[in-house]
Amino acid sequence: MYSVHVFLYVACMLICVYADCPHERTGLKRRSVPSTWSSGTPSEGDSIEIIENILMDISPPALKDIKLLNGGSLTFLPDVKLTLKAANIYISQDGTLEIGSEDCPYMGKLTITLTGNRELHQGEKHPKAILVEAGGTLEIHGEPRLPWTKITKTLSPPDGYDSGNYFYNHEFEENQNTNEFWSGVVAYTFMFDNNGEPTVKEFDVYLLQWHNDKLAGHINRVKDGEVLMMASQIQIESGTSTAAYDAFERLLYGEVTGSSIFRSVKQDGSTWAFVYQKGNPDSYSEETNPFGTTSRATFCTLAGVCFMAEARKGDPAWGIWDQQDNFIVGNIDAIYPLAETTDEVTTWREGDRVIFASTDYDWNQAEERKVVSCEDCESNQFRIDGPAKYVHYGKVLHGALDMRAEVLLLNRDVVIQGEMDETCPAFNGNCEDETVRGLDTFGAHVKVLKDYANVHIENAEFYNVGQQTDLGRYPIHFHMTLDKVPDATVSYIRGNSIHNSFARCITIHGSHGIEVIDNTCYNHMGHGYFLEDGGEENNLLDGNLAMTTRKGTGTLEPVDKTRPAGFWLTNPNNRFRNNVAAGGEGTGVWVLYPDEPLPPSRSHHIMEKFEAKRTMIQQFENHVAHSNLLFGIMIGDRETEERDVHCCNEWQPRADPKDENSTPLDIILFKMTGYKNRFTNIWIEGGLLNVSHISVADSLNGIFVTNEGQQDIFAGRLSHAVIIGESENKGVPTEGFTRSLPFPWTEEWRIHPQSALTMWKGPTQYSDIWFDGFTTNSVYDIAAIAKKRESPYPFSVTTPFRNALFAFDDEEGGGRIAMSGVRGVDAGWDFKEDGELVSGFTYYVETPEGEDKFYFVKPDHLSAAAADCAVRPSWRLALYTTKYGNLRVLGGFEALSTRGIFVRDDLPSAQFEFELKKDTGPQVVLDGSRTYTFHSLGQMPDWIRFSADGIETGDSLRIGICTPLGAAFELQTFYPNFFWTVSQFTRVNSLAELDKPDPILDGKKFYLDETTGMLYYKFVGATTRDPKEAATCGGGKCPELILKVQGSGQNADCRERLYGTKMNMEKPALQTYTDVIPATGGPTPPTGYGAGPTKPFLNRGPVVGTNLEKVDGGYGQWSGWSKCSVTCGAIDGGFTDWTKWSSCKVFNKAFCSGFSKRTRKCSNPKPTYGGKSCTGATQEIEPCDVC
Repeated sequence: MYSVHVFLYVACMLICVYADCPHERTGLKRRSVPSTWSSGTPSEGDSIEIIENILMDISPPALKDIKLLNGGSLTFLPDVKLTLKAANIYISQDGTLEIGSEDCPYMGKLTITLTGNRELHQGEKHPKAILVEAGGTLEIHGEPRLPWTKITKTLSPPDGYDSGNYFYNHEFEENQNTNEFWSGVVAYTFMFDNNGEPTVKEFDVYLLQWHNDKLAGHINRVKDGEVLMMASQIQIESGTSTAAYDAFERLLYGEVTGSSIFRSVKQDGSTWAFVYQKGNPDSYSEETNPFGTTSRATFCTLAGVCFMAEARKGDPAWGIWDQQDNFIVGNIDAIYPLAETTDEVTTWREGDRVIFASTDYDWNQAEERKVVSCEDCESNQFRIDGPAKYVHYGKVLHGALDMRAEVLLLNRDVVIQGEMDETCPAFNGNCEDETVRGLDTFGAHVKVLKDYANVHIENAEFYNVGQQTDLGRYPIHFHMTLDKVPDATVSYIRGNSIHNSFARCITIHGSHGIEVIDNTCYNHMGHGYFLEDGGEENNLLDGNLAMTTRKGTGTLEPVDKTRPAGFWLTNPNNRFRNNVAAGGEGTGVWVLYPDEPLPPSRSHHIMEKFEAKRTMIQQFENHVAHSNLLFGIMIGDRETEERDVHCCNEWQPRADPKDENSTPLDIILFKMTGYKNRFTNIWIEGGLLNVSHISVADSLNGIFVTNEGQQDIFAGRLSHAVIIGESENKGVPTEGFTRSLPFPWTEEWRIHPQSALTMWKGPTQYSDIWFDGFTTNSVYDIAAIAKKRESPYPFSVTTPFRNALFAFDDEEGGGRIAMSGVRGVDAGWDFKEDGELVSGFTYYVETPEGEDKFYFVKPDHLSAAAADCAVRPSWRLALYTTKYGNLRVLGGFEALSTRGIFVRDDLPSAQFEFELKKDTGPQVVLDGSRTYTFHSLGQMPDWIRFSADGIETGDSLRIGICTPLGAAFELQTFYPNFFWTVSQFTRVNSLAELDKPDPILDGKKFYLDETTGMLYYKFVGATTRDPKEAATCGGGKCPELILKVQGSGQNADCRERLYGTKMNMEKPALQTYTDVIPATGGPTPPTGYGAGPTKPFLNRGPVVGTNLEKVDGGYGQWSGWSKCSVTCGAIDGGFTDWTKWSSCKVFNKAFCSGFSKRTRKCSNPKPTYGGKSCTGATQEIEPCDVC
């Protein structure tokens, strides 16, 4: 071991404290001075202890361990480019590693490389690490640079010659298909015609194994002024001849040198591209990169004609065979596209590497480019070194849905990286796992332990970091630090670029009060931003970006393997805002809690059991998730003891989280944006949810707001949302379609129905929602509203919609408001669960007299029982004004493999069979005009509970229950009466007596027909339900009846003896309603609907992590008015005249009442040039009578 012993005087100590920049402090000992090292200058492989203050002014040899302790510090001189290599760096006992300071950022170039593979580090507790232990300080302050931004103009790939930007594009030409599967070199020679325009002189594809001499001839035929472009295709495989290499070097250097880049390209899938104008040395451009990395060469003439040769990386799943080339000749916009952004990008420089996020379903459409020189760019513009391969969308749709692609800055001048083996070493133990992709996953990491002194990390790059091989080794990791020591300042991690990570990006584990701000996490395995145990509190995650989240092996967390999340957030006592999850193999943002913090956090008693699910989240605002394989934003599920996930979160905050009986609180969540997440954009489950200002588009399911796990207890609401089915962002079209599909891979998945608002359980309250983008097609169903598919759970028809604004007319072949489907009949609806047998909602229409209610239910003959039935064929739902509710049945059916059969009394051929694994059942008429019976198909359970959901005062529902003939039974009810035994009920002698209204006995009487075994009971409503109530019945209690049968297991199917041949009754045709339903909303959402633009951030206070005080902004003087940008003024919209009242429409000839309507449109004139939309109703309805 080598030690440094330099005596420091108190005066020097005082000067150091007040110095502006760490490297300028007096008393620093330069690493380059031999006398600094009392035991001699360290040599390669040595371990050293630094116990005094050292200034690194030259790069040392590669060392083993560096220990900073006993007041020792290591500071870096920014005036020279420095590298530091070590196996480990340990910081403890007042030791400090200092790279710049908050007030004096490090403006030099520094690379710290942690070396060694897993085998070399075996036996170490914290291998390949910068480890901050008790008393240690880590200060990393790189040059402040904009970490990421959003584009404000769509960046598109070449779209044909009509754009005027292209003279030639290989992809538009037949040449693209010439020998496209040959491994070799594609070569073009371009000459200039008399008008100075480039034309193809020669083109060919060369297999170097066999065509080396031919390629040499091509090169030799290039004349002065002509441009030669070449690129590898698939991979270069050379033979024994070197003629092409020799000709290439003579072209460039006038002689054979044997050392050209072209000659050195490896035959392992490495890519290579080249451009050169003969006779113009300044035109030379050549690049080669490893397999899976694009190589690109470019050159522009003084006349503004630009040439680009490109060897593109392919889809990793296809290996080298997907590595193709492209050649473009065009103007500067064709070769160096211009990107425009929301923020100033003046800190981005030529040569910087940037990543554009995918804005399609496929997260693999994220693209890397380099920034090129742009002298005429504005402060929010930059140019890149080649056209995009995919569309990167750049619009805020309707001012409400922000689909602008994120673009991040990948590189920094302060780099912390791991030294990696070229391929996965067997000692890693995970090389066979497909998620590893053949890579060495034993990267570097920074770990902070309890009682550290200070840690601040900003504006640095972390590359080849994290270890998929072992637990607890993540790029930046605060591990069980709990609260900071009293004298420490707030720790922060901000403005960093973390990429090519093999295990997460930033982990907060059992640590509190950490600020994680404006970081980017790109191409990482497993969860990205990770709260590990659910024992992390008072942390802030603000403005962070996760992009390209990949699956891990599952050895660190099981969910890494199946549904990795960009953000994994496990404790509500934290603030989360302005974060973006821009694509990955799982979920974007996932909020879930364990029942209590998992070990080792549990031992610190941070939260009691179930306290988390009773705790309000400190802040959850302005999050975006797109292009994820499964979910965008998921607030749901809970983390199990095994660190897996399970239904359901049962989240209901209380005034006192430690008291489960204290007052329940509204869960206020707002400003979330989700699009192009394949399965679901946003899933939110909880109790009294108050979700608002949401924007979603393009997904199998747009948004769920559900009380899963708390149905019949609490339910929430969704309002002021913008919900779009299929947006104008069409993506890369699926073969045979005009747009990309959520699940394009098989015919079975392509036909899956798409609904933007997917209802489940409930009744969730929906109001003030604007819908658009639901044009029907012949392949798959799409609608604004539908119930969750493939579900065994009950669903309440009482689910209400108010002020639903549809920007389209609902008509055959046009837009569609709602949908359902029938198994075996409608494509995409082949699900067997009970939940598929019910669907619908209650739609409220404001009238001058108040509100009209319309009920929508399934159009089968059991459900479609009311006299005023009108089926809307395109919805596969039936419309009524008659009161509807749900009959729910619960019992031990699943254990006995018994099924339940519901029969409509007046039409016994109308029957429905339910598995009854959950307490579900059919939708039923509640005005007493229809009655129903229930039969057990198989052995009867020993108890069955029936409840009438949605029933109110004045409503009634009679049911008959088949019991085994002669069987003894017991009846109970706990609401609206409390009857424990059958003796408390009143037995009547006939159905007529049961049906007869009796305000005293209704709900207390039953009738048993001993000849058929049918027991009849009439439910009556006891309360009136508040339309905005969260439960299906008034006061949260629905009338119920419990039947217990002695000698269970007997047959209880009375249909044959009850109905006989009536079960074969012909089912009458149902009335249909096919009129056009006019749009109820304008072409754009009302002001204030949706999440709106998500950047710049509008919810930040003072500059966090600094000593800067909050300073409110102040306006300067107004400038003079500019000239009007257009010559026309704003035109406010005006209504047309009302149409005549329509004829009275009835749903059934046997039903007298109906409605008549009239309409008007906001088109006289249409609002234009920013004019106001019309205010007022576009449709009026009044009741009418035809009898």
